Amino acid sequence: MGFDMNQYAVVRHSDRDHDHAHIVASRVRLDGTTVSDSWDYRRSESVIRQLEQAYGLQSLHSSQAKNNRSPTTGEQRLLARTDEESVRVQLQRSLDQTTQSALTMPQLIEQLQQKGISIRVSNHQTGEIRGISYGLNGVAFSGTHLGKAYTFTGLQKYRGVDYDSHRDNQLIKKLTEQPINSSTEIDIEPDSFVQVSNTGESQRNDNAAKNRQKSKSEKYQQRELEL
Repeated sequence: MGFDMNQYAVVRHSDRDHDHAHIVASRVRLDGTTVSDSWDYRRSESVIRQLEQAYGLQSLHSSQAKNNRSPTTGEQRLLARTDEESVRVQLQRSLDQTTQSALTMPQLIEQLQQKGISIRVSNHQTGEIRGISYGLNGVAFSGTHLGKAYTFTGLQKYRGVDYDSHRDNQLIKKLTEQPINSSTEIDIEPDSFVQVSNTGESQRNDNAAKNRQKSKSEKYQQRELEL
């Protein structure tokens, strides 16, 4: 990783079931140069894979190879503190459970909606569905943010969900054209859409913008009269 002449500290932790250590290192070398952080996450994963092979350790999948994204540090702390899973993990779990049986895409959407999960899809100009997003408890995530197995294509490839555009698109459109009251947008896929604004808040913002525009217009008209 390039940390060959740097100050560092290693802290051993035993607050979890698995014994582990944290390494805190300064990127500034003793000669004043700086360690590059470009693509550091991917480079560190490559180093870890090499260490696993060199020391006969269990080899894990890289983040690129995994079908779902692992819980973040914040989500792990939330679970430890409140014994509650984050919305993202709840969505992953619901999708995993629902796709254990063979389903068509409309059937999957309908069953998720019955569990209180809202679904939105994005359509290409040709009418082809390109992306999917999920909402629960006022929070929305793109399929990509959950993991590649939860994207529209990934559901078919990794979860065995049957999809035929000619057969399913009209029904999917009907199922997903349900109003959403309020939710928070988190990393929505490109070209996908989720209704994320609070209606009342949006209306107030629109009214405020109109009033500002009106005030500016009146100001300019007054200046013209003075000139």
